[in-house]
Amino acid sequence: MALVCIGGLDRTGKTSVAELYRSKGFTVVHLSAPDKKYFDPSYRGPSYFEDYIDMLMSFGSKDVVMDRFWDGELIWPQVYGRTPMLSEQEIDQIREIEMGMGASYILMHDPDYENHWKRCVENNEPLTKPQFVKARSLYYSIAEKYNFTKATIRNFFPNMEDDKTKNEAEKSMSHELVAANPVNHVPVELQKLELANAINDVLSKRVIKAKGDIYDSLESDVRDFLLGKLGNIFGEDKGSSFTKDEVKMLKLLCKRFEVKENKK
Repeated sequence: MALVCIGGLDRTGKTSVAELYRSKGFTVVHLSAPDKKYFDPSYRGPSYFEDYIDMLMSFGSKDVVMDRFWDGELIWPQVYGRTPMLSEQEIDQIREIEMGMGASYILMHDPDYENHWKRCVENNEPLTKPQFVKARSLYYSIAEKYNFTKATIRNFFPNMEDDKTKNEAEKSMSHELVAANPVNHVPVELQKLELANAINDVLSKRVIKAKGDIYDSLESDVRDFLLGKLGNIFGEDKGSSFTKDEVKMLKLLCKRFEVKENKK
């Protein structure tokens, strides 16, 4: 199975990308804000955390893409001044389960600040300008903390046209946008995201555990190599790609990382 969690502010393309995954055989799960029942002092049912775990367990062996996920509980309570339904400790527990399900995390964003805010206004999103600014900042901070892969709508739809057509497509983020773009571009972009997540997993801990100057030097070389490739994935050089030998090395490093983790 595979689990892809897509987060980000409104009007960044989350639903369009989720629908793209659906076209590849994934089941789409749209997660809304926590139900009002959880905020009712008289409520005695399962907690939001317990229901979230039950939801994950219900996925079974299916490939699932989540349109919004737990990251919102680190963002919107601060933006709207409400009580969060998940603590950071509970989120860590959820992430541990998700990682066992092969999870990858994508932050959809738009580097064009003014254009993004304009789309939110045009679509009557329930955000004031200060709330928009705060939410953007929080999403970037969370993405950095949890090693989310940052992506734009163009990473998934590279043939999206400019000017009026581009603005209308981004404004609606409709299913037609998914259908209008050639599917043969998709696997390359998805592969880049998967490779980026794999690199982040490897870099999150020391790869070579042995001590000594020689091993430290090897560790540095490996990390420099991976950081360089990570920078190329969504960098300015559109022609950059992994060679077969580089892909083989990355897969080997990922396999070693998995084996070491399983032995703990």
